[in-house]
Amino acid sequence: MKSYTIFEKIDEETLNVFLEWMRNQERNVYRAAVSELAALKKLRPIYVRQKPVAEQFAWLKKMLAWKPAETIGDHLLQVWLVRKHTDMLVSFLNTLGIEHNGQGVVDNLPDSLDPEKLKKGVDDLFEKYPAGTVSLYLHMFQNQTPDGWAELQEVLDTDPRITLR
Repeated sequence: MKSYTIFEKIDEETLNVFLEWMRNQERNVYRAAVSELAALKKLRPIYVRQKPVAEQFAWLKKMLAWKPAETIGDHLLQVWLVRKHTDMLVSFLNTLGIEHNGQGVVDNLPDSLDPEKLKKGVDDLFEKYPAGTVSLYLHMFQNQTPDGWAELQEVLDTDPRITLR
């Protein structure tokens, strides 16, 4: 699932948590994203920044769900996952036995995933983190290789806890 599709289907609570964190913790990234998205629509960024927060978030969701904004959406989601949810990424990668830099960043991804380790990793994530956040992460992880992994795709297609379909 591409980032623009994720933003089409994301639940309101997860979206608001994501955008609020970006706006408060990664101000420069947030402002740059607003500027880039505004430029795609030939708007001045100040037009968006002067809106009340709820309207900004509604506008951002609409824009991030637009295919031409895919690169911007990818970047925002990666920043949010790597900087805010490092513990979730590290836990999942450790359970799968995938080597990483200690911050959840991987250089070499495996060709396949062990189904038993994957099941345990997914179950552990859903026990510790909100379903919307886990669902978003699993979809983004699946995007890390051109074709994803068949084992993870089965989880994404069949696990009832997945909120993004």
